[in-house]
Parts: sequence; C-alpha cells; structure tokens
Amino acid sequence: MKLSYKRTTLNVPIATLRFLQRHMRYVRAAGGLVFSPDGRALYIRRNGRFDLPKGKVEQGETLAQAAVREVEEETGVKANIVLRQGTMLPLFCHKTYHLYHLYGGWHLKQTTWYAMTAEQATEVVPQTEEGIEGGQWVKPDELCCGLDHSYGTMRTLSALLREKHPWTSFPR
Repeated sequence: MKLSYKRTTLNVPIATLRFLQRHMRYVRAAGGLVFSPDGRALYIRRNGRFDLPKGKVEQGETLAQAAVREVEEETGVKANIVLRQGTMLPLFCHKTYHLYHLYGGWHLKQTTWYAMTAEQATEVVPQTEEGIEGGQWVKPDELCCGLDHSYGTMRTLSALLREKHPWTSFPR
C-alpha cells in the first residue's frame, strides 16, 4: 500500500503555528546531533537520504529523554546531551517544524534537536523497521554536505550548523 506523503518545512509566524497546532494532528518529536570524542558526527541513511536520529516523544517522557532514547533505538549509540558549562541547560537546542500528509490527514511535526556526545564512536546498528538503512561517523563538514541534499528540515539544520558551528565548543 502506497501512502500519500508530502513534506513542507515551516518558517512561519507564531500565530500561524498555533493555528496549525489546533487544526492538525500535532506530533512532538526529539532527536540528536551526536558527536564522537574525536569530533566526528553521526548520521543515518533513512529511505535513501541523509538524516539524523529522531522520533516521537512517548507519554510521560521529556523532550531530552526522548532524544537520548531515539538516538540509541535508531543507531545503537549511547549518547548524552551536552550542557552549557555550569548549568543544566543544553548547549544547543533548536526546533524544526514540518507538515506531512499520512493516513488520510495532515500532521504538524515539531522536532526538538539537541547536541549530544557519545562516549565512543561505536558501530551504528540501524533500526531497519524504521526505514534506517545504515549510518556512520563523518567529519562535521561531510555531515552538512549530506544534509544539504536531504529533507527540508535537515537543510535547515545544516545551515544553522554552518552558521553557529556548535562542534567547536564541544568538549574533546
């Protein structure tokens, strides 16, 4: 069975976003931009495109907990959220939004992204039932190049990463 599936990356005023939240199925998700101790970044290949590990927030779970869980479920990599020095605030946290049509209805998906570090660059074990074909550790600029040719939300993150370069302030 082929499903109708359309995506649009949103860059809209907050009033428009609130309207969409009230009139569509609202999906909260979280994911991670994961770096290894040697500065390489983790990516996955999902449905033939570069992507980052992410997924829906389960009931009773915080966004941060969901991000950590999803990274491990989708890749087998254990990672922790990077905090600003001396605080409990994440070093990097960004939200992306996109619309998609699935199962006969429109959905608004908000994904919260966190900078994360893995204790080591372990081999990626893809969660194939989620359409993940594989993954690997690459240099940050290679990650950005791959994301530039992916989904709209990934292109947004790539541009943000190039602008802010959060990996330069990560502990090594």
